[in-house]
Amino acid sequence: MHRILSVALIALVALTSGCTSVADFGEEAGDQIAIREPYPLAFHTSFYSQGISDITFTFVNPGVDDRILRASAWYDEYSSRAVTTVTIPPDETVELDVMIVLNEEKVRAITTTTLFNLAWVVEEWDGESFVIIEEGTAPIEVYPMDTMVWEISDGEGGVIDTVDYIAVFVTPQAPAVRDLLVASKEYLDPAYDPMYETLGLSRTLAAYQFDPLPEEVWWIHTGLHAKAVYNALKYTYDVRYLDMTRSFGKQGYVQRVNTPEESLRSTSANCVDGSVLFASALEAMGMNTYIIILPTHVYVAWKHDPSPAIAPGYENPHGLPLLTPDDLTALETTMIGNEDFGEAVAYANEQLRKDWHLFNDFENPDAAEYRLIDIGYARKEGIYPLK
Repeated sequence: MHRILSVALIALVALTSGCTSVADFGEEAGDQIAIREPYPLAFHTSFYSQGISDITFTFVNPGVDDRILRASAWYDEYSSRAVTTVTIPPDETVELDVMIVLNEEKVRAITTTTLFNLAWVVEEWDGESFVIIEEGTAPIEVYPMDTMVWEISDGEGGVIDTVDYIAVFVTPQAPAVRDLLVASKEYLDPAYDPMYETLGLSRTLAAYQFDPLPEEVWWIHTGLHAKAVYNALKYTYDVRYLDMTRSFGKQGYVQRVNTPEESLRSTSANCVDGSVLFASALEAMGMNTYIIILPTHVYVAWKHDPSPAIAPGYENPHGLPLLTPDDLTALETTMIGNEDFGEAVAYANEQLRKDWHLFNDFENPDAAEYRLIDIGYARKEGIYPLK
């Protein structure tokens, strides 16, 4: 499967199957329990929507009568109890995935890497009542809501790629993003670019919701929208580059990510923070938005027009056109404080064209760290914004 299309699907399958067995019990020790860790709390809404469970029970029934089992699981102090009952016919095996709903208020109060206590109880119906046949607990390493985990151990010496989950930090619905767009409207003014008047965009954020435009005009039209956001960040918010990415944990590579509100309040952002902030504004306007991941850097891009297209490497069963560098405009957000919009675009587009072949190079292991994250596709795969 191609890297860029299927990364979310691969991550889903891997996270669903990448368990650590912690118990064998039950019918001649045929029953099993497997748990998943660590737990990046920023991903919890997406994990739930994708059906990625916290704990999996495998039950076997070698007998001649149905087995009726009730499995419960919860995180002490951080969730309610999830309870599921299952009936297993003779000579069958059932995998029961249990997803636990977290207490949103409590998990948001977690500010550093910590441990949750995952508890479970398995009961079996004996004809009159449910009798406990297994119970236990396990410590689960947890990362706070502001931490991006780029990869997770699969428990077998390998890693599971979770790069697509950077999309959870793109939050178009955040009040701070709405305020940014309000400020951006003041820069859709001929005083900043005469094309605003030429295209009828004076103080109007229309994005793709506009009368059909000639293909050669779309890139100017959407670029003017991005330029207004850029100028608002530069002149109204005075956002400057500042790198404070340190996070603590033993699981793969983790990095703290500022929310758009934090970046705007502190008037500072590193490459990830700036890309997440800018992507949030673009998605809020309804534009097709991309985050570009390099081995040591991140920047943002958008598609010029609303015509259907899919990224390089996507499976293409319907014959839809593939993206090319000409379909996108890229932006280097770390230049907001010191350079004009044109320089930041020119720099990022040169980088994009230089690296484009690596986004679809499946034979080169070094190219695995070059990724084009389609935010719209991530949403379709159940990777939702943080609330």
